[in-house]
Amino acid sequence: MSNNRDSARVGLVIEIKVTFDDESEHILNSRNISDHGVFLEHEGNPLSFSVGQQVVLQVCSQLGDEPPPPVTAEIARITSEGVGLRFIL
Repeated sequence: MSNNRDSARVGLVIEIKVTFDDESEHILNSRNISDHGVFLEHEGNPLSFSVGQQVVLQVCSQLGDEPPPPVTAEIARITSEGVGLRFIL
């Protein structure tokens, strides 16, 4: 399998809140992150993701005085292990 990524991925396990258009929320763990996106593991939790769907992501841990800002992302791929999201900047 070829690797066509244009930025390096960094292994990082943190909890990320995913908010859908219908305002439902799920907390998932990241597997890795890059400049352009993040891969979230769903660990057998069957969520109804669809490629192209937009969601809002927010890191659950507070790293400083201010809460982390929400980031809009688009679902780029879905696997049996999780979902790859591309940041929309």
